[in-house]
Amino acid sequence: MRLFSSIPALMVVAWGLLVAAPVAAQEAPPDELDRLEEPPPLAGAPRALAGPTVLDRLEALSPEQRQRLLATLPPERRQRIEARLKAYESLPQAERDRLRRQYDKFRALTPEQKETSRRLFRRFMELPPGRRQVLRQEANRLSQIPWPQRQARIASPDFQRRFTPEERQILHALAAITPNP
Repeated sequence: MRLFSSIPALMVVAWGLLVAAPVAAQEAPPDELDRLEEPPPLAGAPRALAGPTVLDRLEALSPEQRQRLLATLPPERRQRIEARLKAYESLPQAERDRLRRQYDKFRALTPEQKETSRRLFRRFMELPPGRRQVLRQEANRLSQIPWPQRQARIASPDFQRRFTPEERQILHALAAITPNP
């Protein structure tokens, strides 16, 4: 799983849309409100993946419906969301599909794991860009091996030399919430 390689894009698109949903739901006209409320879970579906996402609902709207809905938001928030949607829609379909799969994995996490992911992301973004790239590569390597091998790799002298205590902490926490391959 390429979690850190897509988190910035994922957080920009999906997180921005999710944050906007409560505000839009409070201000949207009643006929538009139904499109933002979570539908009841589908029988047998995992809790986190039971209904469509805000992005799913926005994509299902006609351009006129989407503009009407976005018009209910404060101007600054609307501009941010429109810019994020435009960036997302300009991506090649394969990249959008990859981001969707990543987002579905994020949605399947427990609330505690999601909060851990958010904290990790904030800490990760405080690192210099060059170090973020190194951590992305290591996170990708760790995500491709089973948990016992991850633990051994994290405990190895090479790993200890290559990463600062803060970076090791981020990678260890990430490895703990990343499902086995």
